[in-house]
Amino acid sequence: MATGVAAGIAAAGAVVAAPTGLTAVGVWLGIVSPPLIVTAAPILGTVATVAGTVSGMAYLYAKWKNRQLGTSRPTAAEAGPGDDVAQ
Repeated sequence: MATGVAAGIAAAGAVVAAPTGLTAVGVWLGIVSPPLIVTAAPILGTVATVAGTVSGMAYLYAKWKNRQLGTSRPTAAEAGPGDDVAQ
């Protein structure tokens, strides 16, 4: 989730810091380098996408594994102190 937030902030920063006018022409010609946030925004977006995909796959695998083993979380009546219980 943190990488998604960082990617969103980077994208917003890239929109604000994107070169305009003569600076944009200079970047296009290769005379001036673009701001770092503009360069880093797509990288952070990719990292957020990969992290979200891995997290989702791990969640689905855990659910599948629980079904395979026939285990589930205990109910409130079966749980001890500090246990995560099903609602």
